[in-house]
Amino acid sequence: MNPVDRKHPKAPRNEHNGVSRLSGRNTDRRRFLDLLKNGWCAASQHDTQSAFRIRSPGGAMADADIHEIAPNLCVIEGHHPHRMWEDPDIPTIAVYRGVSTLYLLDTGVGPQQRSAILAVAQKYGPADEVLILSSHGHIDHLGNNDVVDDIPATTKRNYFPRAGRPGLDAKTFFRVMYERGAPYFDYVDGLDLDADTVSSLLRGVGADRRSTPDNVASLGAAVEAAGVVPAISKLLPGLVVDILMSTYPPVHIRAESIHDYEELGPARDITIGQTTWSGWGFGGGEVHVFQTAGHSAGGCVFYVPEHRFLMFADETTGIPIWADTDPANTIRTMRRALQMMDSGHVSTVCAGHRPMLPLSNDEARATLTGIIAGAEEFTATVNDGIAKHPDGVCIDELYAELVSAAAPQSMIALVKQLQFPVFATFLKLTLANECLLQGYQQGRDDKGRITFRA
Repeated sequence: MNPVDRKHPKAPRNEHNGVSRLSGRNTDRRRFLDLLKNGWCAASQHDTQSAFRIRSPGGAMADADIHEIAPNLCVIEGHHPHRMWEDPDIPTIAVYRGVSTLYLLDTGVGPQQRSAILAVAQKYGPADEVLILSSHGHIDHLGNNDVVDDIPATTKRNYFPRAGRPGLDAKTFFRVMYERGAPYFDYVDGLDLDADTVSSLLRGVGADRRSTPDNVASLGAAVEAAGVVPAISKLLPGLVVDILMSTYPPVHIRAESIHDYEELGPARDITIGQTTWSGWGFGGGEVHVFQTAGHSAGGCVFYVPEHRFLMFADETTGIPIWADTDPANTIRTMRRALQMMDSGHVSTVCAGHRPMLPLSNDEARATLTGIIAGAEEFTATVNDGIAKHPDGVCIDELYAELVSAAAPQSMIALVKQLQFPVFATFLKLTLANECLLQGYQQGRDDKGRITFRA
């Protein structure tokens, strides 16, 4: 991988509010980390307010709130979990009405988002065509694909990136993703799993009321004394997949009706102003799908020229949480987006998770530059950690050293704080993916563990 350009993007005067966009790079990263730590989402800075809303039962979460960007464009808000087995991680999605086509930019998952899609479709009125444009192959973005059954239209089609097809078999796909780490590290060692958390987790997967924190603590002590923790560690990836699958409401992917974008022809260069992407256009340019492949294989972002709106879906992932994540592609996507903001072709951005709500102007710029800074910081931190061990270091030891040395606002500290059991990610797995992505040489230490060195 080529070294990443660390220069701050040129910051011209903001034509919308007359305020300079210039921000210090460290300030941008701190602001972005603050956004992540506050639920991984940013409050909307839009002038426009939501025209109509659908709240989940009880109103405690903002799940499926509808935020109007324009009379024919809205986003349907997602939801981030408190703990992954208690509630699902649901992305923000978007709906746009063109001249005669209703575009669903991902369909999300769960009855709240499904109801919101139908409410928006009814508000926008009859359409000749309904197009589902899918960003990638993860089920939280595909779970309501059957919603088209309840939207009247002459033509209904769903397009999808071919490289994302392995994700349509979600359980197998994610099991492979998690089990990739098994040869490289101990999953359990280093996790923040107190007795209350483990008790709640066990009840979430079927344990009865006897799995109290006190009983779990006693069991944990006995398991550790018996020396079986390493064996349990090897079972954890499968358990996480089972928890992940059971947490989501029923999903309706309709894999048999999905068409690959590539059926329309190979991705072609699309130039907007001075920024060139690769992808496909729909409706004579009403919507562009740009293939960026940062978060996952084949991953796409959506551009709506009429409203200068760029929807990233999950393509803001700047660290390799999955085996097919490519942070260098994410950085390129963020830089293209910043260039389009500079040229006036993008005024509003949003994403499935970060930022979960629409942002514009300085807030958008701070978030995008923060994603770049965070990605660069993570890579540099891992590289420095590897460099300290010319004979190689295993992931367990690298994890312990980086966590011990991490500043409170660092990417290492943030990812550790938000890993399992909060989100379905693991810092150790991310470190292993980074080492494999960078092509560090592998060896073995005196305990037989796989090591990495520069």
